[in-house]
Amino acid sequence: MNSDTNNPAAVQKTNEDDTSFRAYRPRLSFYHANGKGTGSAARFEVVPACGDRDGAVFLTLAQQKSVATGSVGQGNREHATFDWQNRVTVKLNFGDLCQMLLVFRGQASSIADGKGLYHDSRNMTTIINLTRQTEPYPGLALDVSRRGKAESDPALRVRIVLNGAEAFGLGAALEQSLGVLAFGVPKDPVYAPGPARAEAERAAS
Repeated sequence: MNSDTNNPAAVQKTNEDDTSFRAYRPRLSFYHANGKGTGSAARFEVVPACGDRDGAVFLTLAQQKSVATGSVGQGNREHATFDWQNRVTVKLNFGDLCQMLLVFRGQASSIADGKGLYHDSRNMTTIINLTRQTEPYPGLALDVSRRGKAESDPALRVRIVLNGAEAFGLGAALEQSLGVLAFGVPKDPVYAPGPARAEAERAAS
């Protein structure tokens, strides 16, 4: 009797599955730096559904920290940096993404007529908005504002404007992710949480 370990076809299939799993890339980032140091960056990370837990997209925004310096031609170019230490992270569920996709697809000019998505937790209140704009240039303005429940807690707001091409691509990617959020990743029954996901969940709570 031959076991799977002695079956070349079975071994090849297992290797292909492992490669497919390692190739899964759940993160998409946008960096908008400028010479004034007032830019921002946005990162979207997909967490597939697993077992009884629904999937989500973690959105992280950070303000620009430094401007680019040096010259590419002289080989001493220093890229702009972003303040990821003081980032703001929010967890977007299936319903949240559907609200955002109405704006991405042009079926609404903003989320909930400008009211945005309201996330309330024990320690803080967060409002996420996505608004279609024409001035000063066409695109979608993604805005996240957060405030702690204590009076002494400072308010935090980060905004990034996606141009038409970025908005088109991100909208398409988020629409494709809905199936992963609802049903998980095929051939991946475990998908155990890692340190990065645990950190993101703590930041969004």
